[in-house]
Amino acid sequence: MNRRRSKSNQSRQGALLIAALACMAVAIAIIGVLFSSSLRTRRQLHAERDLRQVELLVDAGLRRAAAKLSADESYDGETWRIPADQLLQNGAAEVTIAVAPSQKAEDSSEDDDTVDVTIAARYPLNIPRTVQRTRTFTIHPAAN
Repeated sequence: MNRRRSKSNQSRQGALLIAALACMAVAIAIIGVLFSSSLRTRRQLHAERDLRQVELLVDAGLRRAAAKLSADESYDGETWRIPADQLLQNGAAEVTIAVAPSQKAEDSSEDDDTVDVTIAARYPLNIPRTVQRTRTFTIHPAAN
């Protein structure tokens, strides 16, 4: 009789062990999904931060070009390098400014001194996921 009772206890203990292992497997799977989701969200936030920083750099490049054109009509652009310690500490940035006579001014017969300013901003440099944005603006230097 004792043998039957102990076999019954053993099978009950075995079933409890299997149930506990199944619960642990489910918990580990849930933790894995949560960790993966957290990592994906973190990467997305970093990408959005970098994109926002590039947009701000394009705006700063336009303001810099406008100021330089106001001071010097012969300004034709530059490559502006910004070290990481002046930004978010995530890497350096590069803003390339190119100034050319406006296509609209060339097409019209009017004496117009508008210029096309092309700004290309890259941030952060020297990593595989560098974000780059290029924008072209038409400005009138005397109006600045």
